[in-house]
Amino acid sequence: MIRWNPIAGWMGFPYLSRSQGITHSYTLTYKLTDKTGEAWTSRLIRFKNKDKAAIYGAGRLLYGAVPGLIKAMAVNVKDAVFVAALSSGETQADPDRAIPYFADQSAGLIGARCDVGALSKNIHEKIHNLYSAEQRDAELEKAEYKAKKLDAEHIFVFDDFITRGATLSKIASAILEKNPKSKVYGLALAKAERVDWCPNPENDQVSGEWDKIWQQGEEEAAGAKKG
Repeated sequence: MIRWNPIAGWMGFPYLSRSQGITHSYTLTYKLTDKTGEAWTSRLIRFKNKDKAAIYGAGRLLYGAVPGLIKAMAVNVKDAVFVAALSSGETQADPDRAIPYFADQSAGLIGARCDVGALSKNIHEKIHNLYSAEQRDAELEKAEYKAKKLDAEHIFVFDDFITRGATLSKIASAILEKNPKSKVYGLALAKAERVDWCPNPENDQVSGEWDKIWQQGEEEAAGAKKG
């Protein structure tokens, strides 16, 4: 079981199963891989399946939650950069894809910088399609992540889900190779986990405020569709 500490409504993970180069990781919920009917997990599955309402909900949730986290961390926003993790089929992040777009918009809300082109890699097979940790690690080696020099003390890597931390560790290592004095943080909607390992499998640690904001995003999407 990977334990976490509460911070500004987030789940703060001091470490993950793989934490090479990662200072800290933050998520808002759990995505329970063996309890797909759980309310937040269901929302996150719809987000992963590119459901428009869920994308709006996720975006509004991050826009509402990121400023409070950065403030609670006492990070100087002028010395912070937001970057986006890459999907398996990308060599660089598509700025119109949800996560890079969320990173850019979140940075704008607090006056931080965003560089969605900061990372590059090789195309590889989807990690979640592979059964064993050894297979996933071997596939990640093919990615060969590279990063730009970013000249920032704090670098936040936005992603949809964090699982073991293996991908995030590869990204952090690439970032630190070019930015050795920086601190690298993972920031995601959810920590993917199995009920057997979760300290709270119902996600009732998630605040009612986050639930309301997500729902407002879904309602906004419905209004946009009608328009």
